Amino acid sequence: MHSPSFKYAATIGLMAALAWTTSTQAAVEAYKVTTDRTVDASSLETLVADVIRLSGAKTNDEKAIALYDYLHLALFHNAYPKEAAPQSTGPLKVINVYGWGLCGGQHTVMKAVFETAGWPVRYRGWSSPGHTTVEVQYDGKWHYFDVFLKSYFWMKDKSTIAGQDDIVADPSIVLAAKDEGRVPPHGFLCCGDTADGIVQGCKNSKANGVSKHTDGWASVTGRDQGYTPLLSLPSGAALRLEWQGKEGQMVANGTKGVHTCGTKDFRYDAVLGPIFMHYGPRNFSNGTFTYAPDFAKPADLAEVTLANAQAQGGKLAASGAGSAIFKLPLSYPYSSATVEAAFEGAGKLFVSVDGGKTWAEAAPGDVSAQVRQKYNVWFKAEFGGALTKFAVNAIVEHNRGAQPFLYNGKNEITVSTKDNKLPEGTVLKVTYAFQETTAPGKLDRFDQPQRVTYAEAKTVTETIEKLPHTFTLEAGGNLPPKMLYIERAVAAK
Repeated sequence: MHSPSFKYAATIGLMAALAWTTSTQAAVEAYKVTTDRTVDASSLETLVADVIRLSGAKTNDEKAIALYDYLHLALFHNAYPKEAAPQSTGPLKVINVYGWGLCGGQHTVMKAVFETAGWPVRYRGWSSPGHTTVEVQYDGKWHYFDVFLKSYFWMKDKSTIAGQDDIVADPSIVLAAKDEGRVPPHGFLCCGDTADGIVQGCKNSKANGVSKHTDGWASVTGRDQGYTPLLSLPSGAALRLEWQGKEGQMVANGTKGVHTCGTKDFRYDAVLGPIFMHYGPRNFSNGTFTYAPDFAKPADLAEVTLANAQAQGGKLAASGAGSAIFKLPLSYPYSSATVEAAFEGAGKLFVSVDGGKTWAEAAPGDVSAQVRQKYNVWFKAEFGGALTKFAVNAIVEHNRGAQPFLYNGKNEITVSTKDNKLPEGTVLKVTYAFQETTAPGKLDRFDQPQRVTYAEAKTVTETIEKLPHTFTLEAGGNLPPKMLYIERAVAAK
């Protein structure tokens, strides 16, 4: 931890601590972009409500299937997502940041979703083959959904979804299910698992007691701890989430961040195929975060904590030992970052990855090693003369499957914030960039994008001065468009 050499350091530290524990209206908080055709994954409650609304589900079986289908869209096979303590990885972080996991992690996310729908859930482990599953209880019985193996099974009379005890008592519930049309219509056992293996696993399974909401598995906690997908942006900042990953910019070590079964999970899937076919095998995605406050604009300074300094002539001029703290927490982890700072006279930079509790000295330039896989990043400039420029350019990681993507046809897009009030002197800007997509008749497989035609890239920017704000964006073509990016920005007038 760095001990500041400037006078009034104790006062500066106290101000930083107070800024962390109190809320201001200088930043745009809970900056959300949602559509009428996609799921709002900013909370478990909005996720469950949107999934059920969009599916039109009425019965509990229909609701559970709809939630299973959403997780089939949002998650793919890879390693367990891990973060170093004190950070942790909960269901919302898995969905919004990573989009991947192994069986126990994916089923912990499913457990949280089912619990949010109001149902008890229990883990059920298999010894041979080794596998971690969950069962959900509704309508007086237990039901088995496996989002990792991509399966569920209707009872033979198609009255409800079977549980694992049902399968043990009558293996034909599984073995004859495909021929009798009692399996998911899309993506059933798409990654190579077998009906025989499922029967064997159920026979070698052990049911745990009803799970607590806080119960998790491996690196995935039952609920998120200290994390929110709700974005906060100060004036002068823009976050652009792209639909492709960048080489070397995956934050988790020890994994490639690519679906381990190639394109199998969407190749023949008439729902997921058109959404994911444009990008190749499912993988991590990146985006860019830029922050460059204009010191001549009061709105850009509203979220900057100043000590012994004031804006003067387009720069921050010190009266003694001055400092400026720039609070840049994000809902997506920093993968890499560079910092620009220009001083008149002596100046130093510091970075905090715990919201201003501790600081480490940083040099202008590449600070990736200090911020990688961190969320609550702040920067501090200390100067005796003036700070004439400050800017951050960063790459973040996110899961494109959880973003408010576009469908072909009309999309009603809503922009909102925590209190639907804009900080004084600011506007919001939301930009969608995409390519309309047309296919020549029916596609039997969705891993061959060369068989479709992509129009020139289209960019649509909406400037917003009053909230909540709704606008309509229409995409042509006969398939969901190829998404390029969605950008949220806050700009001074």
